[in-house]
This record gives sequence, structure tokens and C-alpha cells, in this order.
Amino acid sequence: MASSPFIQCLLLFAFLSFSNAQIELPSSATQPASIVFDLERDASTLQYMIKLDQGTPRTVANLVLDMGGVVTWLRCNKASSSYQLVDCRTPQCLLGSRPITTTCGDNNSACNMVTVNPVTRAAGNSELISDLVTVVPNPDSDGIPPVSPSRFRFGCPTTSNIFSGLAKGSTGVASIGRTSVISLVNQFSVQLKFSRIFALELYNSSGMIYFGGGPYIHSDFSSGGIKDRVLEYTPLLINPVRTAGYYVDLKSIQVYGKAVPIDEKLLSINQETGFGGTEINILAPYTTLETAIYKAFIKVHTEWAKSKNIAMAASVAPFTACYKSSTIPPEFESGLPVVPPSVAFNFPRSQWRVVWWDLVQVKDDVKCVAFVDGGSKPTSSIVIGAHQIGFGEFDISRSRFGFQQPNFML
Repeated sequence: MASSPFIQCLLLFAFLSFSNAQIELPSSATQPASIVFDLERDASTLQYMIKLDQGTPRTVANLVLDMGGVVTWLRCNKASSSYQLVDCRTPQCLLGSRPITTTCGDNNSACNMVTVNPVTRAAGNSELISDLVTVVPNPDSDGIPPVSPSRFRFGCPTTSNIFSGLAKGSTGVASIGRTSVISLVNQFSVQLKFSRIFALELYNSSGMIYFGGGPYIHSDFSSGGIKDRVLEYTPLLINPVRTAGYYVDLKSIQVYGKAVPIDEKLLSINQETGFGGTEINILAPYTTLETAIYKAFIKVHTEWAKSKNIAMAASVAPFTACYKSSTIPPEFESGLPVVPPSVAFNFPRSQWRVVWWDLVQVKDDVKCVAFVDGGSKPTSSIVIGAHQIGFGEFDISRSRFGFQQPNFML
């Protein structure tokens, strides 16, 4: 149901007033410029998890990161003395639910909503609750006080099957979607006065997430020193149906300088259905391509391998093109930049050179092309996955995606 601009402003004011009233920073604390959390990666599902200290007394919540989610939800901790139900009759229920529909439960005032498992797509009923979160980031955080409990809102599932398919040991899902006011990005922005920016630094077994922006200091193995990351940017697109996701205007893909033939219609987002286009989502361990794109991509890659006398190996699921590592020339194994780059994602005004991450080691002497077949009718024609990202900044306030050029430095 549409609402007037006046009502929208009133609800936003109520949300900000509620958030500011509930924050419980120590009197000696100063507002940090950004915070950094370590990420753990589950070896089985390849999902990345963030740890939040929630409740009173504090308990650790291991939450799977969901870039397309609108609600952060977790297993209820009703033993927490700071646990509170959000009343459905308050503006916080209406505003906090967007873009989800909320209702009032029978014979109670709970703010009810439907939450979705991003892996299985199973939906379950939840209650909107609030509880204290104590920020315990890693030492790279810029000026964060050691303890700063703040009141955050979460979905609290009332059905147990919603947890299927999540990483072992996880207790819920952390939304970092771009549109919801109760995603982690927006809640950190409100509580700690951050810009609506987050960045991901991803490794095979771990990673980091930055809230609030840079600098993104890292070790540069090519020079042996410490430096900040220099990023290039391309605009983020809005999917009119899947508004929480992160989409970019990919125009073409090259493999070692050769263009992959792609039907241009697949690269556009259908404005009615939301299907098509190019999404960035770390729930995809490897970049996923619509079947026709995938076949064309693999054809170009294997032709390049043949030109370099690289021997094929038996395929290893979920990959279909694999090579004997011992036959790959040393210059393509060093991790140093190669010209032309192994894979290039071409945007209207920039090129993202994905160096060294076109292959993945699956056995002692076998490497496979680290792209997978997403089927003939996927939701997104291309999903750039965790293996190819390396480092990426998602600037929601400016609607842009920042990438390192090239990304071989990780």
C-alpha cells in the first residue's frame, strides 16, 4: 500500500529516534570511522559467516552473509535479559519491515513477518525482535571502542526448518542487502554514524568485511610493503523486482583477450520479471553463467588452453573443464599479472581484470575452470561469485561497485 511522502518522513524520523534512543555506547567512546569483522568460511558449503556478540549476557551468533537478503534473522535467544519483541502497532514495525509485509499476530502485539532462507529459498514465519549487539571487531578497525552495545533488530524464526542448508554451526543469516533498513549495513550506518558502504575481502578459507568504508590497508606481496587499495568503480544497477541485490552493467566477457559470444538480451535485466543481468553474490562460490553463456565461455577457455599445449584432465564436479596442472606454463601459475588478463569483465567505462582466479586447484595435479553452469533459466544470467571477487566495495550511498585493478594481489 502506497503512503504519502509525509508519512514516509514521519516513519523514518521514528526509526532514527528509536535507534538513537536505544544506543548504549560507553561515555568515553568515540565514534569510529569504520569497523572490520573477520569472516569464517565453512569448508563444506563455502558460505562466509560473520560473528556477532548478541544479548545479555553476550552469546556468539554465527550468521551466514546474504547479499540479497532484506532481514537479518537468527535463532531466538529469549534467555537474554535485553531481548525485546517489537510491537506491531509501532512505526518501527512498519518501517523496519520494508520491503517485507508485516502483520499483527492473533491475540498478541508481535510484529510478524516472513523470512526466507537464501540457500533453500524456504520461507518461514518470524517475529521482529530487538536485542543488544556488542561490537567486537578485529584489530584493523579504525578507532572502535572495545565494547559498544547497541540495539539492533532481527527476525526471530518460529519454525525450525528455516535453518536447513546453512553452514554447520550457523545460527541464522546476516542480511547485507542494499534496500532494507534492518540490514546490517543500514543498522551499522544508523547506530555508528557510518556511510552506507561495506567491502568484502575474500580468501579461500576466511575473509574480512568492512563497514563504513576505507582505508583498506593490506600487504602488497609484489612490493613487500603495506598500502591502501586503489579502486575503480562502475555503477550499481537497480533490479526493480529484486531490489536488495547488487547488479552491474556487464557488457561483455573476454578470456585471454578473446571475446566470449553472448546474446546481449541475457545481459539486460527484464524490468517486469527482474530476470537476467549480472549480479554479484558471494553465496555463489564460483561465478555462475547461464547455460549458453557457459558453453561459449568454456569453448573459448579450452581453445586457449589447447593453444598453450595444456593437457585436459577428467572433469571434477561441479566443473566441466579441467587441466593437468603440470602442463600449465609457469607464467600462468605465478599469480603475477598476465597480459591479456585471464578473464576480463567489461563494463561501459571500465574493465575488471580477473587475474589468476579463472582456475581452482581441485586435486594435486588438476586445476579446473572455476566457472559453473547456472542452467538455462536462471534468475540472473551471470552471478559473479566469491572466487572471482577477491576484493570489492559496495557503496550504497553512491550506488557504485568498487573493484581492485587487477585483483591478483590477493
